[in-house]
Amino acid sequence: MIFTERRRDSTWAHQIACLATFHSPILTIAAHPQSILDNPALDVIKSIKAVWDETLVLPGSKIGELSIFARRSGDMWMLAIMAAGPARTVEVPLSFLGEGAYKATLVHDSKERPDAVVLEEAMLGGDRTLKIDLADGGGFVARFTR
Repeated sequence: MIFTERRRDSTWAHQIACLATFHSPILTIAAHPQSILDNPALDVIKSIKAVWDETLVLPGSKIGELSIFARRSGDMWMLAIMAAGPARTVEVPLSFLGEGAYKATLVHDSKERPDAVVLEEAMLGGDRTLKIDLADGGGFVARFTR
């Protein structure tokens, strides 16, 4: 994960999704610490685990084009989406959450700038489907907590 003003191949949301997608027993971030501390998604970044209890590769994933992962640690779920190539819209059923409501923190691509994110708070459950707009080389992260 690295935050710079100009990345031609991925957005900040994509970079955050890398942390929740790639498996490593030790998370290593190649970025200046201040760039992480200044990021609006700092709270979500800090909650990404190095080890997960459960990992699901969700439908719509295609090697080299789109990865959609749901990962669980205890009763917290993360949804991480990484896209390659042009902008697109994806729909992701939240059935992996099961029953009950979750407080969701959603980290979207900014429509104006690849070096920014938009945060949204919501209450969501497994009966919902998220419609997510991804920028060129975009990404998305959602943290679900009870």
